[in-house]
Amino acid sequence: MQTILFFVSLITIFEVVQADDPLRPQYHMMPAKNWLNDPNGPVYFNGYYHMFFQYNPNAAVWGDMHWGHCYSKDMVHWIHLPVALAPDQPYDINGIFSGSTTIVNGIPTIIYTGITNTSAQVQCQAQPVDMSDPTLTNWKKSLLNPLITTPNGRDPSTAFQDDEQNYYLIYGYGTEDLGGQAVLFTSKDFLKWTYLHPFHSNHYDSFWECPDIFAVTNRIVLKASLLGRDFWTLGDIDPIKLIFIPDNHDLGEFIQLIDHGRFYASKTFYDPVNDQQIIMGWTSEEDNLGPKRGWQGCHTLPRTIFLSDDGSELRSRPIDALKTLRDEQSHESFHSVVLPSYIPFELIPNTHGNQIEILINWQFPMHQNLDFGLIVLSTSNGSQQTSIGITSRDNTSVMFNWDLSGWDYFSVPSIIDWSSCQIACNKDPKCQAWTFVKDRQINNNCFLKSGIPFLTSNSVCISGVKQRHDDKQIIWIYMNRILSQKNPDAAHNILHAPIWMESTNANTHWFLQLDIFIDHSVIEIFEPQGGRFALTGHVYPEEENADNLAVYVNEAPNDDDSIVIDTIDVWKLYTIWT
Repeated sequence: MQTILFFVSLITIFEVVQADDPLRPQYHMMPAKNWLNDPNGPVYFNGYYHMFFQYNPNAAVWGDMHWGHCYSKDMVHWIHLPVALAPDQPYDINGIFSGSTTIVNGIPTIIYTGITNTSAQVQCQAQPVDMSDPTLTNWKKSLLNPLITTPNGRDPSTAFQDDEQNYYLIYGYGTEDLGGQAVLFTSKDFLKWTYLHPFHSNHYDSFWECPDIFAVTNRIVLKASLLGRDFWTLGDIDPIKLIFIPDNHDLGEFIQLIDHGRFYASKTFYDPVNDQQIIMGWTSEEDNLGPKRGWQGCHTLPRTIFLSDDGSELRSRPIDALKTLRDEQSHESFHSVVLPSYIPFELIPNTHGNQIEILINWQFPMHQNLDFGLIVLSTSNGSQQTSIGITSRDNTSVMFNWDLSGWDYFSVPSIIDWSSCQIACNKDPKCQAWTFVKDRQINNNCFLKSGIPFLTSNSVCISGVKQRHDDKQIIWIYMNRILSQKNPDAAHNILHAPIWMESTNANTHWFLQLDIFIDHSVIEIFEPQGGRFALTGHVYPEEENADNLAVYVNEAPNDDDSIVIDTIDVWKLYTIWT
């Protein structure tokens, strides 16, 4: 291909949206001020979507938990409502913790965790005061509260029913001895609940939070929050034992991450308008200045959940309705941009934005050592920047002088060389990657991993990725935040998501589309066509002009091959608040 880099001809300006705080997100759900964490009780009812959330109305720090409340016609544009639930009873005086909403006999019914005056965790119920009010502004707590007092767990899920109209409910529990659990209850009337047994458990963590059980395309999905991350897995419910049995990989195995970045305490619900299951998570701040700013925390963009073509993996992508945020008059589209062999930093002239969506289609050669990408939120000289890149290796089965750090679940005993470590991984269905450390003693030198961590150079390590079919190649998508901000107390670590590329023809190039949402201090990255990963992170650029876009190639293809941006589309996005 003879096309040359022609960014010099592009003239596109996306205005920087000025807010009280230039870092404050404008199209992510959050309260007007103070603290937000878990999404709670999402439901569609009488033509409106409702989202509740863990909220401290008095400060931008965790504490004094209430349920904040917003509602929407389209799940995109939201209106703030008064606090829905406040801690004002002995059974919840120390906090209204997370919970869910279930439609019971036509009535939206909240089940939430109350923190009692003795700091016990109990499960309580609330219903709307006025069913004719489309905003469902006012709620009344059940006179029978608390409905469940033991085990001492939290975060009840949306209930489901069997063929005999029995309700079933799970919530999070666990101990050091028992491990993390989702415990199961049943009821005929949604008021009198009977404890049955642990619905599912394992020992990856000692407590599970925010479990959910739901169906996607006639498959059963269990999700939970543990190890500081959110995981999900496909499986079945044993109709006799009433326990969940995973198909293959379990919660707590890093191949099962819902989002590879800052994403926790997520909540799912069914959207009957578009016949889809929706998930939204809490993305917490990654610096120390939230109390000074007066706000902390927001929810991720709503995502639709679906299955891979073979039905074996869960996938997600942003909901289609988010396209209504695009300012079509601001839209610019560029085509067939061929990147030179090496570019440390190539500014895209006159192209700016910190409240934008970028849809980029990359084309790059297979099975080569590559490192390239797009730079966002950059100063004009690149001194402050965040890079969203792609890296690949020509051979990932064995990589000398590379470490795959983290996500270990087992240190294999009696290993004397890297090849034995590789064999141990290949024999273990749980293992996705391995690292052998040459200067460690036997029994502490071979580490098996339940996911595929990011590559880091290390001369004493030999690592490898368990290979799939011959027509697949692992690559890594990453968010490099080393230069994103000056604040030493903000996160600078690299976030990453592995993705398996699969060839469907004799082509020698991979094609990958990324959908990138930049909202001041929040970045969300998706692979929208296949939904194979999501990656969320925060950056806090202090420089006023850190709103430029650029490209880079740190490691280029061999011979005469090229990295090409087939298309790049950029839109300014409107705020979600009406």
